[in-house]
Amino acid sequence: MHRFFSEDGASIRGEELKHLRQVLRLAPGDEIEVLWDGKRLLAELTEVAAQAAAFAVRQELLDREPRCRVTLYQGLCKGEKMDFLVQKCTEMGVHAVVPVEMARSVARADRAQKKTERLARIAREAVKQCGRAHVPEVLPALDFAQALERMREHELLLMPYEEGGQPFAGRIAARSVGLLIGPEGGIAPEEAEAVRAVGGQAMTLGSRILRTETAGLVALTLTLHGAGDLGGE
Repeated sequence: MHRFFSEDGASIRGEELKHLRQVLRLAPGDEIEVLWDGKRLLAELTEVAAQAAAFAVRQELLDREPRCRVTLYQGLCKGEKMDFLVQKCTEMGVHAVVPVEMARSVARADRAQKKTERLARIAREAVKQCGRAHVPEVLPALDFAQALERMREHELLLMPYEEGGQPFAGRIAARSVGLLIGPEGGIAPEEAEAVRAVGGQAMTLGSRILRTETAGLVALTLTLHGAGDLGGE
């Protein structure tokens, strides 16, 4: 079934309308899925006009959002790696993504700021593809000190660290989790100590060294599984 965002809960406008009318050529009577206000709604088109398409809501659909809200603090990485991370982590269920300029980052924050809007669009499209209703917030890049202050707010802060740590093996009861992933060069020792100082836990993803774009997705998956959102206990 085709999915569309609605800004007001009653109509579809803008680029969404263009796709509905000109590409899919939907008409009154067609069923659609509407994403509005964090909800998934089964609806029927009642009117398709040049400025808006109106719909009538038939029922609210199953909420597919994870109970555990995971914020990914991703060390800035170069090229299209951030695009991949935002898309795939949105599909898995990430709550928010915060790019972080770290000591070993190759990419720089001033350049990353220009990509924020594009990353937000990628997250929005990924939500439609995977059938979620919540669009993860993608923040402008922060420096490490700013990100560390934000990390303090989570019930649980986990740091996959190539120097070792606890395995992702136990049940996760926290409903607000921060995940810090290092950039291509990894997490610097002084950054790791700063994370531990605010209550963060060093974790291990196994004996192999993963690329930064792989580590974030794997750590998110393991966290949500431990929280019971992917079939865990």
